[in-house]
Amino acid sequence: MGAAGEFFDLLVTDAYCGDAAAEDVIMRVRQVLPGLPVIAMMTMPRESELVAMLQSGADDRLSKPVRGPEMLARIEALMRRAGIRRPRNRVREMFGEYAFDAGRSIVSFRGQSITLTPKELPFALLLFTNMSWPVSRAHILETVWSRRRDVKSRTLDTHASRIRTKLELRPEFGYTLTPLYGYGYRLD
Repeated sequence: MGAAGEFFDLLVTDAYCGDAAAEDVIMRVRQVLPGLPVIAMMTMPRESELVAMLQSGADDRLSKPVRGPEMLARIEALMRRAGIRRPRNRVREMFGEYAFDAGRSIVSFRGQSITLTPKELPFALLLFTNMSWPVSRAHILETVWSRRRDVKSRTLDTHASRIRTKLELRPEFGYTLTPLYGYGYRLD
């Protein structure tokens, strides 16, 4: 499985994935990405099939044919339970001593005001909104770069480094921005 070099926030699977049963795929995915939320789509499953799917590691299931609004609501609920949060669309946000003014792209803390670029601000807000939770590169790309998968990994790392420096996210100030190898970042 080539998932180790990719970034995912969610797995949605049918009863079969090519030649493999979904239960086998889910178990293999769990070995590589143990915390990945999984939804299985099933057409009128027998109880034993449903139990097998859940025991293999699926977090939820959808009945086929899938209804769009229900699917979106279940995905949102599953992402919320997994701790994946999106920043609210508000002009001012407070996180401890950090005051984000999105309208002016300024973050104020410890008596100083720092201007962030149009990409640094939503990236920093995403990290603060998900304090103490890992944020995947896929989620960062979707939120900050609007799903542009052609953004280089080094670009994310450079932006994270600039945010760490500009906002003084260092242990001596009570914050640590940690890169999570092969996954993303976590702000503690």
